[in-house]
Amino acid sequence: MDNIKVPRAPKEWDQRFLVIASHVASWSKDPSTKVGAVAVRDRRILATGFNGLPAGVADSDERLRDRETRLAMTIHAEQNCVAYAARTGICLAGSTVYVWPLFTCSNCAALLIQADVNKIIVPNFVEPIRWSQSFDRAREMFIEAGVSVQRIPMRGPINPALADDGNMEDELTGNGLPISDA
Repeated sequence: MDNIKVPRAPKEWDQRFLVIASHVASWSKDPSTKVGAVAVRDRRILATGFNGLPAGVADSDERLRDRETRLAMTIHAEQNCVAYAARTGICLAGSTVYVWPLFTCSNCAALLIQADVNKIIVPNFVEPIRWSQSFDRAREMFIEAGVSVQRIPMRGPINPALADDGNMEDELTGNGLPISDA
């Protein structure tokens, strides 16, 4: 009995958790970028988070429309996920964090490393060039810290109930980001 291991989540589980992260992203009120994060261990969801203003801080239209104000006040999905886990006494050590639709920035990478997250899984979409320096730093930190990063190709609709509307790419990308075939 000592040699029994929890089975590795097959690819369809990875895609399922990315779909959940995409749903969590839809809760964001950010008018330009909606990001979701889901922390999982042994196929069980531990915590979720989406980008937005901190709890108790009014997310008024004025703040959300002003890019400078919004960026200065926004907590990222990964930060929100870790904060929720900490607030509720959930340890994220050894977990996998699924992030939709973007790769993790360098600040969030540092936080996830400190939380002892083992793996980051993101969809295999084209990354916006304006954030490439932060994404590259995050990758470098993950490699150095021994955190596995996996990009999962997403095929088919992320919500089967919305299939066959003739616009599969928009459904797959969430924010209209193109799909990478790489």
